[in-house]
Amino acid sequence: MSIEPEPLDREAAEAPLPDSYVIEGENPDIELAVRIMRERGYVILRGCLPKDAVDAVAERTEEMLRQPSVAGVWGYYRADHQKKVIQPTLLGAPVYPVIANERVLDIAETYLGSECILAETNLKADRGMGYVYFPMHSDFAAGWHKSADHVSPISQDTMKLPLGVGGAIYLHDTSEGAFSYCTGTHKLGAPHGQRLNEYPKAMQDDVMAKKVRLDGRKGDIVLFDDSGFHGPDHPSRADRTLILVDYYRTDILGNEQVTPLPIWSCDIGGLSSRQLRVLGANSSYVRPFDRYKWNKIKKSWAFGPITFLIENAFIGSHLRMKLKSMLRK
Repeated sequence: MSIEPEPLDREAAEAPLPDSYVIEGENPDIELAVRIMRERGYVILRGCLPKDAVDAVAERTEEMLRQPSVAGVWGYYRADHQKKVIQPTLLGAPVYPVIANERVLDIAETYLGSECILAETNLKADRGMGYVYFPMHSDFAAGWHKSADHVSPISQDTMKLPLGVGGAIYLHDTSEGAFSYCTGTHKLGAPHGQRLNEYPKAMQDDVMAKKVRLDGRKGDIVLFDDSGFHGPDHPSRADRTLILVDYYRTDILGNEQVTPLPIWSCDIGGLSSRQLRVLGANSSYVRPFDRYKWNKIKKSWAFGPITFLIENAFIGSHLRMKLKSMLRK
């Protein structure tokens, strides 16, 4: 289903944009948010996400970050040294007003001119390592595809359209290490691919000169055009915890998620039909959850010893029971 992308209020559309890219309040002006995104590539919504939901998500996040998810233990995933990761939907009911907020969806779908799907979401606890480990990049470029056998729906002409709206949701006040965006680069069309470090040096310098660090408060959501160059403020020595969401337009990219989202059955009844659609009801996916990128530890040297320890974690109690059984004979 396509949605008219142009603002209905022509007078508002022609009014000068404010200097600030922050819109405050529970019900942000959709047209203003869309206009700011079209010009800059990003906007910050402050106070839009319900405070009680954000607080509950932050509290549950702290609990899950205390230990890794091992052999059924409630905890985080680890795919590299620099961060811990949680699948946000495992946090339960409070997360849905945050990752599938109706007002945010209004803005995303108006900006895209299409219905959207939550193609991917992750909660990340990034560590400040003092070096760059996640460089600036664009999520899309001509020829982009989700898997090796996926036929790309994206050409240079398609890149002239908004394809996805990303979101960075801060779970604490964040400055150093905050999400950053190179203003206006969503209009470039990523002519040399998704990785900025593979561009001609002069072009890299020009893009990086437009970089803005988007400091935020707990509960802020930065909405941005995925086609522009973005990434964390690196290098940084400050830790940050945030939720990343990516809403893809379905009329071009299809009703397809990168990987399915595990949703607790008891939470389904509290979701609107629109939220269910956006969260992936009746959609397909590219990678099953057990082959998603956060399973990289299976290729690590540590996986063998970890598996051995888990397999034999209860060997002591087994041997005691075996010995008692033998002594009774």
